[in-house]
Amino acid sequence: MLAASATARAQTIHIADSLLERGRLERAESLYYAAVRARPRDPVAREALGRFLASRGAQRVAVTLFEEALQFGGAAATVSADLAPLYLYLGDYHALGSLPSSPLSAGEKARVVWLQAHPTRVVAPDSMITASFRGLTEGYIGRIPIRINGHIVEALIDVSSRGITISDSVAGSAKVHMFVDKQPQNTASAFAAAADSIGIGRLSVTNAPITVAPIKVPALMGLDVLGRFATTFDASSQRLTLRVSGTLDQIPSSATVLSTLAKPTDWLVLQANGWMSLREPAIAKLLHDHRWTLDAKRGQIVVE
Repeated sequence: MLAASATARAQTIHIADSLLERGRLERAESLYYAAVRARPRDPVAREALGRFLASRGAQRVAVTLFEEALQFGGAAATVSADLAPLYLYLGDYHALGSLPSSPLSAGEKARVVWLQAHPTRVVAPDSMITASFRGLTEGYIGRIPIRINGHIVEALIDVSSRGITISDSVAGSAKVHMFVDKQPQNTASAFAAAADSIGIGRLSVTNAPITVAPIKVPALMGLDVLGRFATTFDASSQRLTLRVSGTLDQIPSSATVLSTLAKPTDWLVLQANGWMSLREPAIAKLLHDHRWTLDAKRGQIVVE
């Protein structure tokens, strides 16, 4: 009986995954929830719903589902791998440092210890902050000047990256904190690091986790960094607007709303023929030619 029930649950999740892949968003969502309702203490069903909700911008709800999956006997290594980037994004460093079967490297663990003693904070003089922005640059969303410990660096906004990555050639001049593994597996790999401050316009994020890597540009900024501020991009005026609350209060009645799906190495929008990457020329041009907002908490892009 239990085996039959587990098989039915696995089939439901498989169908949901397939529907989601094809862009059948609402139907997939209903099946993920149905699997959890049918077996409330099933860790696999909770993991599947958690991954779906994380990709749709509901990180805090996803965290709760993953934590419950662990409580109900979920595979610690698998669930912790899902939880780690969410804890890092949300700044829950105590929980990140306490993960069972932690996926963190020695350097990342050392950074967590430092961040526990130096919590990340957002400092802004107003609820809305503007900053310079140049759109549609060589396959990227655009470029933006940022300050790393007061050192001005031009960052490319990259849909395939997460967080902020700076070149190893910039790390020294910016005087960031490096947490290097004693026995790195790859001498050319990325390293965990932290900056005393990251500045965008008049907004600052203090004690911010970053990555240092041998990249060919000064810095890469994942779209998730700006998504947490419900950022509006306007290439025509070369400005972007960040909302400290992270919430878009009102959607213009004439705007077009596109559902999004955040993958670990991509950011997708739903079109009539399925999901398309923001890197696709047609989508990139659409965003370049219009004022648009990444309403990440609701899993959508609002195009004016």
